[in-house]
Amino acid sequence: MRNRPVQGTATSASAGSARVPEMTGVFPSAADEARSGAGPAVTIRVQGPWRDGELRRIDRPEGTVVVLGQCLADNARLRRTALRALASGRSGELTRLPGSYLCLVIRDHELSAYVDVSGQYPLFFRDTGARFVFGTRPVSVADAAGTERRPDTTVIAAGIFCPAAPALTGDRSVVAGVSRLGGGQALRRTARGTVERWVHEPLEADRRASFAHGAEALRDALETAVRLRVGGGRRVTSDFSGGLDSTSLAFLTLRHRPGPLTVTTYRGAAPDHGATSTSDDLAHAERFARLDARLRMEVVTGTRHTLTYQEVSGPSGDGGEPDSSAVALARTRLRLAHVAQRHGRGGDGTGDAGDTGNAGGVHLGGEGGDALLVAPPGYLAALARPGRLRGLARDSRVLARARHEAPLSVAVRAVRLAHTPLATALRQLADRFERGGAAHDTGWLDAVAWWPSPGPEAGWLTRAASRELAGLARQAAQSVPHTAGSRAGDLTALDNLRNSGAVQRQLSEAARPFGLWPQAPFLDTDVVRACATLPAHLRAAPPAFKPLLGAALADLVPAPVLSRRTKGDYGDEDYQGARARARELRGLLLDSRLAELGVVEPSAVTASLDRALMGLRAPFPTLNRLLAAEIWLRNTAWH
Repeated sequence: MRNRPVQGTATSASAGSARVPEMTGVFPSAADEARSGAGPAVTIRVQGPWRDGELRRIDRPEGTVVVLGQCLADNARLRRTALRALASGRSGELTRLPGSYLCLVIRDHELSAYVDVSGQYPLFFRDTGARFVFGTRPVSVADAAGTERRPDTTVIAAGIFCPAAPALTGDRSVVAGVSRLGGGQALRRTARGTVERWVHEPLEADRRASFAHGAEALRDALETAVRLRVGGGRRVTSDFSGGLDSTSLAFLTLRHRPGPLTVTTYRGAAPDHGATSTSDDLAHAERFARLDARLRMEVVTGTRHTLTYQEVSGPSGDGGEPDSSAVALARTRLRLAHVAQRHGRGGDGTGDAGDTGNAGGVHLGGEGGDALLVAPPGYLAALARPGRLRGLARDSRVLARARHEAPLSVAVRAVRLAHTPLATALRQLADRFERGGAAHDTGWLDAVAWWPSPGPEAGWLTRAASRELAGLARQAAQSVPHTAGSRAGDLTALDNLRNSGAVQRQLSEAARPFGLWPQAPFLDTDVVRACATLPAHLRAAPPAFKPLLGAALADLVPAPVLSRRTKGDYGDEDYQGARARARELRGLLLDSRLAELGVVEPSAVTASLDRALMGLRAPFPTLNRLLAAEIWLRNTAWH
């Protein structure tokens, strides 16, 4: 097999002008190559400014291995593992290296791809029959395949109105005709044109696992994830929100490198007149920072110019996916600029992309911690069975008291969920789309389910879009494997993990112009495996908050950090930002691309916006996803 050299690899300012790095590849069929008189060959093209170590390649006569992302194995170990995989044809060991990364293995007449477990580095592909085109950005895959660029409006609508039900869209991406290989999935394509897909890391909960074993595994994995990132003299900073996840990472960092360590804490913009802040993060962060003199805590303070919705035009399209955090870009840039200054960068994020791709250091964050360590409410269904009913009664009582619900209502929901297989839940979702969603706002109790039912925001959908989503749900119900409702908590936790992977990926892209590499140790494969092996109901012990993390780091992180039971809430910045940019938001919604595509009724969306402007409860998460899709559609060239 001929392995053509990588073309256009950019590692310096002179190597390319792409704002965002990307990789695309083409695997012709044997019949296509036969016409040229040569054997099948894979052509891979990479461009743009890659960070040091972000893209690594090993070439041998037997084939090629490409690793993209945060593979924490040193060059010698990666090379040894790659050579064994190429010689034996067994690639499994390549997915067991520390870190979080996409791995491609190219051997004679065969291409294999393995996506990291959190989906931080997905792969997109299109099989035209004559060619198998793959890459890191769906629009570029469509271009390379020679197909028309069109958004898949059904996938976009599902992502806005029911993101917690990935079974709705399966492997479809937001670009029509382009498929998506997501978290923990693998693919093999041969020159004969056959494509095989499977889950290489199923992350199934082990019913025999013990809490103690899970805590020990998490301890080892998290320490390794931090140690491998902060060694070698690399410049390192860390988030320090005052919450358990990022604060714990900062203290773990101090175990593996000499101080001082610069840590950053965000303080929200001053509330509107007469209002009070809903976050106590800063007070906790200041208290925790005093526990170790090596910590150099710096506060980044938001202003009215960095509230949510201050930059709703968003960045230019880069061929990626809608970014759910795009509405908070001003706040993200403020924080990144501050960290970049501490790394010796200019901090304005406007430098030449080629000049910033490799510069800067690592900035640690706690993304993924909530998904792994906070059991979703659906875990209660696993307790609705003989032998566990006492636990169901206890947890229902504690959770109900904290959320002002009736304990019996919580227990009844759990029992109902336990008797609701995934296929049934999808059919019920179809019914709700056809009815237009719930007439009342959804609350915590609605989350004791496979996913929360669509709330009043489902009324934003056009009738045609509602029918299409309902049909999609009914179709999915016919194809999903039988999955008992008692597993809802475990599987919902994995869905939350994949959402965290997407959030971290978008943050990483936003940080490129600042010369930074944000990294989330909680998304590493070994950390994820340590948590996911333990059933969700064993990760919960209300009223304790993240008990597994507390047990894992009991003698590594100060006890006051691990005893915090609250979490900061910056939702008031949504209300403030909406009021400050009301005119711009209305203009964006009344000139909606989603409306042009027949997805939403603009007047229904603006009516919900008006409720928010009056200080009434509003579905901000759905509104933010809708605006993210609007920004993405406007800034991507379609044809």
